[in-house]
Amino acid sequence: MDPEGNPLGSALYLPQKTGPVQLQKVVNKLLNNILIRQHLFIYDHAVYVEKVLQIVSQPQAIFRICLVNRCSATFAGHTGAVLSVAFSPDGQQSASGSGDTTVGLWDLSTQAPLYTCTGDKKWVTGVSWEPVHLQSPCCRFASSSKDGDAQIWDVSLRKCFICLSGHTLAVTCVKWGC
Repeated sequence: MDPEGNPLGSALYLPQKTGPVQLQKVVNKLLNNILIRQHLFIYDHAVYVEKVLQIVSQPQAIFRICLVNRCSATFAGHTGAVLSVAFSPDGQQSASGSGDTTVGLWDLSTQAPLYTCTGDKKWVTGVSWEPVHLQSPCCRFASSSKDGDAQIWDVSLRKCFICLSGHTLAVTCVKWGC
């Protein structure tokens, strides 16, 4: 049956050991699916011999994965590995945290560096922009570092204006939520 209770076909005799893989094949055949589609099966687990068991089949989402085999842009500037990248909510800028202890700020339309934020003593492990609904235009982002600090940067002032210190170990990521 489909989720609305409509039968997909007439009753079938299936072996008791029939599992989800076999049911997938049966449902796809009954629906004449050219593409193999995944289904979720819902049924009463109390199975009796010689009893009609109604199984509800609910189609699941199909995710298509496309390989990306080209690079659309490269931003040169860091001297260490780039560990984190975040795009500003307005899509105008990008911030990248690096093993060279800096945060690079990039203009996405020109693919040019705007400036480099310095002040961390160890690898910059994460960057996160302030959500646009809190302040528009977006002009602040946070960074985290292996030195145990999280910093809040102001893009227009081009400097860190709040340093959140006190962690005894590395701060491995940062997320600016609402």
